[in-house]
Amino acid sequence: MRSRALTALVAILVAGAAEAQQRETITFTGRQKGQNVTVPAEIHWPANPGPVPAMVIHHGSGGVSSAREGRFAQEMNAMGVAAVVIDSFKPRGVQSTVEDQSAVTAPDFNLDALRVLPAIAANPRINRARIGIMGFSKGGTSSLVAAHERQLGQAQVPAGLRYALHVPFYPSCATQYHQPRTSGAPIYMLLGGSDTYVGVKPCTDYAEVLRANGARVEAKVYPGAMHGFDGGRTYNVTRGENYSECLFQQQADGSFVERKSGVTVVGTDGRPVQGAYQKAYAACRKLGVSGGPQSEAAAQSLADLKSYVQRHLLN
Repeated sequence: MRSRALTALVAILVAGAAEAQQRETITFTGRQKGQNVTVPAEIHWPANPGPVPAMVIHHGSGGVSSAREGRFAQEMNAMGVAAVVIDSFKPRGVQSTVEDQSAVTAPDFNLDALRVLPAIAANPRINRARIGIMGFSKGGTSSLVAAHERQLGQAQVPAGLRYALHVPFYPSCATQYHQPRTSGAPIYMLLGGSDTYVGVKPCTDYAEVLRANGARVEAKVYPGAMHGFDGGRTYNVTRGENYSECLFQQQADGSFVERKSGVTVVGTDGRPVQGAYQKAYAACRKLGVSGGPQSEAAAQSLADLKSYVQRHLLN
């Protein structure tokens, strides 16, 4: 009996050690409301030797979970791709931004998706020319933003280092640039046709703008699918902040105007207009967010994601 118990214990310890060897935590410097913060990202390594392609996975407003980010990390590893899961909330002391998106602002959150790129590209086990990024909702937005040369330049990402693939799951397209210039890497937006959290049309419209300005972009809409169509449960948060009717469009003079309110929130000098965002939000922001899984969209989006990875990171 003692021998069998000892054998089982050894097996558990060996399995735990093997799992630990397949994971590695790296850090990089982000920002939190004007202050530096150290942001962690966990690399889930595939079994095959490097250098290997990598896929950055950025979570949504609910934070990192094994059910979503962990599951997709396993899918990437099974394809021979390293998965890099960013946790943008833990170092900032935040668990969720569903009811308060300002707890981790969009500029600070999006910066994480840009700053992690040089950090993982420096790892000799990573093929720096084959790094993609995907994300969900808030993380879907950051994975879209990471294609914009304007943002890459502001984050001081070295010239010649760019993501090779962008796969935003149900992102917000509330901020749209005039004549946007992207890195040229392919962008695949995966959208729910019945998404009332961030909406659908802003992204399908913006995809046309991006395409007209030379971007390689596709917007795929899954009919009847809600926000979080790949998730495991239906949710309805009555106090959740809903920005689906907000649209901040850059004008030819460089200023940004919120479409519904008509308020100019950023001037031609690139600086926010004092009090303007509050006025704009008063007109376009509402409360109440909901979403939930749809098996067909979940299965198809996973198959689509794998085909993009195969095409752009592995072939």
